[in-house]
Amino acid sequence: MTPRWLLVVTLLAVLIAACGGGGAATTTTTTTTPEPTAATSAPTDTTAPAAAVPDNPDNGVTAETIKVGWMGDATGPTASAQSFNLRGLEAFVAYQNEQGGVLGRRLELIAKDDQFSAETAATNFTSLVQDDKVLAIIQMGGSHISSALMPEVEQVGIPVIGPPQTIDVQLENPWVFNNIAHYGDQADAAVLRIADRLGSLDEAKVVVIQLELPSGDEWNAYIKDTLAKQGGTYVDRILINPGSPDFPGAVTRLKELVDSQGVNFVAFHGAPAHGLGVVTEMKTQGLRVPIIGIHGIAGLQIYLEGPADMLDLVEGIHSFLPGNVSSPGTDLIREFVAGTEWEEGAKQINFSHGWLDGMILVQAIERAAESGELSRASLQAALQGPFETMGISCPIDWSDSNHSPCAAPFAWNPDEQGLEPVKPFEEWASAIDGEYGLFEG
Repeated sequence: MTPRWLLVVTLLAVLIAACGGGGAATTTTTTTTPEPTAATSAPTDTTAPAAAVPDNPDNGVTAETIKVGWMGDATGPTASAQSFNLRGLEAFVAYQNEQGGVLGRRLELIAKDDQFSAETAATNFTSLVQDDKVLAIIQMGGSHISSALMPEVEQVGIPVIGPPQTIDVQLENPWVFNNIAHYGDQADAAVLRIADRLGSLDEAKVVVIQLELPSGDEWNAYIKDTLAKQGGTYVDRILINPGSPDFPGAVTRLKELVDSQGVNFVAFHGAPAHGLGVVTEMKTQGLRVPIIGIHGIAGLQIYLEGPADMLDLVEGIHSFLPGNVSSPGTDLIREFVAGTEWEEGAKQINFSHGWLDGMILVQAIERAAESGELSRASLQAALQGPFETMGISCPIDWSDSNHSPCAAPFAWNPDEQGLEPVKPFEEWASAIDGEYGLFEG
């Protein structure tokens, strides 16, 4: 009989005084979630006994549990995206524990909220590695955060699975395993989509709207480069502060560029909340310009809360199918979360990303155990191979690269109240040139 499971999530929330000078307050929350209805199929066989590998508490492996960490923005300015990655991972951990865990041990998820602060993220990383002694870290959101932590990740030697962004510096780190499209991949797919929607690139005049972040600069650089190679005109970029966005100012500047330069497309870098702010302000100022954005613009907040008559303008590039689009993996997600606290969030693409990261973790743990030990080093070696995605994303194989290029534009389907790929992932693969290392931040 499968026992009732307990999922422990530790949230480190940092509350910063609005006028500065206030100290950071931290809270720890332990959550017991109700037992969902068991799903009928599992992605992997997890029946191996605990004796298959010895305990390794310094690497998060005890007789009863395997500790894994999550770090990202659960309550800050990009929580409209990253919080759903966490919820998808939470749901998968619950599902996996219902199946008996892995190697006879229960997965224990320790999640730390950095509220998009690089300083807090650095503290959280140290805590996960040294205090909690987790086996691996899932996610690591925010390009300013991952960029700063890459040297420590390699020095410590801890696997990082599925960050919610892929940037050049992450491709250079053998301990990071990326499964979301690189900004260069997204730019390739975006420019092809611009050509599709305009009929050709000959008359395309594109402005980038981006957050003031390294990933925003990278997105801007790759859009500019791809347009230069394939045709079309790069006009300018408009910067937005992630934490204090000036949406009226950004849209006023966009309107000026439309009037003076003939801009007819926006390439957008931002989280769902930023996309919503810009689209809503465009409606207010009477401006209609089509938008193709990064994965953050494939977040449901824009489409559920934005002006209905503007939603046909907006599409976002992403690497995973949401729960409303059928595949073996998303069908399993829907079945498991039905009637639970996770049901509503399962239509978010980032929810699927979090779930898939959990699937990959379990497959890698089982593969690592074949070496006779489960450690950060054996897990890193085990991650260098192929993984079953159950159709949630493209096939993933990290045998020769720590990156999995997979991208498609997603558009709003008002009848289904969800996002759907404009065309399947494989139909965009030819547009991805696999050229990286362009950005020098």
